[in-house]
Amino acid sequence: MSEQATVIAFKQSSGRVALRTVNGRYVLAEQTDSSVLRKGLSLNGNMSEFGPEVWRDDSGQKQYEVFVLGWDLSREAVELEM
Repeated sequence: MSEQATVIAFKQSSGRVALRTVNGRYVLAEQTDSSVLRKGLSLNGNMSEFGPEVWRDDSGQKQYEVFVLGWDLSREAVELEM
């Protein structure tokens, strides 16, 4: 199921990215490509299944390959894992 979320944190050294969905859920993933992610970026894609996914920006022009590590997380859990 495709969702929209905003990047709230990105740690370049580990590739970890934290997002907040429009319904307030938190998602933790690890980027597996070299595209540049930044805080505040809005992304769309499947964020509710463990494993590899491709997320796209709002324009649909750029895509980001990630490995989803967790969803339905609290903000504290995401911050702890960053």
